[in-house]
Amino acid sequence: MISCVYAMIETSTFKFLRDLKQNNNRRWFEEHRGEYEAARANVLDVVDRVIAGIAGFDPPIIELDPVDCLFRIHRDVRFSANKVPYKIHFGAYMTDRGRNADRAGYYVHVQPGACMLAGGLYFPPARELKAVRQAILDDSASLRRIISRPRFVKLFGRTLPGRRLKTAPRDVPRDHPDIDLLQLTSFEIWTDFQDSRLRQKNFADQAAGVFEAMHDYVHWLNRALDRFRAPSSSIVAHK
Repeated sequence: MISCVYAMIETSTFKFLRDLKQNNNRRWFEEHRGEYEAARANVLDVVDRVIAGIAGFDPPIIELDPVDCLFRIHRDVRFSANKVPYKIHFGAYMTDRGRNADRAGYYVHVQPGACMLAGGLYFPPARELKAVRQAILDDSASLRRIISRPRFVKLFGRTLPGRRLKTAPRDVPRDHPDIDLLQLTSFEIWTDFQDSRLRQKNFADQAAGVFEAMHDYVHWLNRALDRFRAPSSSIVAHK
């Protein structure tokens, strides 16, 4: 794994986010745009170094531009009752095909008191969900080997935490041996990080280490999607 030392979230970045939470309006934001730009630049620098670390075990990631991985801080309020204009966190999502692809990937979340490192697939669309369920039906054993590894369990828990159906998917018997996996509708995993860890000089290196522990899980999910999209694929729908 490539070393990513001296890449950390600055105290000033946390301060900006705390202040934004208390002053979430356009006038305040414009008056403090310089602080926002500095905080954004800090996060981009960290994401750039995290990308370099991930590339040590997931080489296609090296092609990513950190700017393309960082989500906008502006909220889309067009269809929301909550008209607060800005997010109170920075988030960056990295996949082997860019941020906007329907792919499993790696996520950094910077928010005072709620920082985390996450990955996997977050509420995949119906077609992608069907692909993952088909892969579970075809080969759940390889997935179970990955999610039962000691380091994976230590970081992400013994049970995949994503939201799940209360009953079995259509055409799947309720007593199916893999019902716990087939009920999932979201395949994200995460580990919480204290703010103080993000302020450590080797935070980016720590993040890459966590992402390395989830790499095989991410790869398993993406293989399921790739097989579904292949011209010769014949996926049976299970929903």
